[in-house]
Amino acid sequence: MIAIVGATGNIGSKTAEILLSSGKTIRAIARNAEKLSHLKAQGAEIAVGDSGDANFLSEAFTGAEAVLLMIPSRHDAQDIKKYQDQLGIAQVEAIKKAGVKNVLLISSQGGHTEEKTGIVAGLARQEVRLNALPDDVNVLSLRPSFFMENTFNSIGLIKNMNINGSSIKPDVKQPMIATQDIAKVAAEKLNNLDFTGKTHLDLLGDRDYTMTEVTKIIGEAIGKPELPYVEFTYADEKNALMQYGISESMADAYIGLYEGINIGQLTQGVRNEQTTTATTLEEFANQTFKFAYAGA
Repeated sequence: MIAIVGATGNIGSKTAEILLSSGKTIRAIARNAEKLSHLKAQGAEIAVGDSGDANFLSEAFTGAEAVLLMIPSRHDAQDIKKYQDQLGIAQVEAIKKAGVKNVLLISSQGGHTEEKTGIVAGLARQEVRLNALPDDVNVLSLRPSFFMENTFNSIGLIKNMNINGSSIKPDVKQPMIATQDIAKVAAEKLNNLDFTGKTHLDLLGDRDYTMTEVTKIIGEAIGKPELPYVEFTYADEKNALMQYGISESMADAYIGLYEGINIGQLTQGVRNEQTTTATTLEEFANQTFKFAYAGA
């Protein structure tokens, strides 16, 4: 049996579906039972509770040959560091109590350091905690790049102001990846359990993109080929995030992420056959983004 934390999210849900289709027994873990109903209908066990509760998690992890971990963001977190650490510490305690021997963490590019990585710093701290587990516990930290799905955050801006924009510099190249490709790798690793020791794997999408290129690609997909990209100041970006209801702590964490992207702190992975994944941004824009845009 494989236990999946965050089974209602993009990566967790897709990973669970792939594993179920291959015949694996899955225990899907989340706060909301209704959001787990589609996995339950496909044959998954479900465990509903607070992922910051080590006792609940240890029960959910009991009997698992492997667990998939992630630390989801929480837009209303008043202290993002405290929130991330609470979840991370609970996960480690539960692994120890349940005797889990194989752990797959969805980390991120930038997971190698807490320095100048914003919200990713919490994942770096979790990598350190997991890598300190006993030698007989195998840990693989996947470090995917900037999600292609993050372009969804621009839909309102495009519709209301006919621009795309953020505080990421227009000419900075960074890898981008579709969450479906992360899920495929996660499912493969959990199916095969062919990782040993404490290791990480970069996942860098098909190639690197600038925000100018991203804007052109999504613009063409929605019939706006001249859509401009506008670089915002960090102060303006923070104010906009908070106007959308994001806490100041979370807004600061996102700004820290964008600062890290701008200085190359989140582009440390080495591209090769193993770290390159299939989906292009053009495919994502035409198969996913344009439908999300039309339905918004």
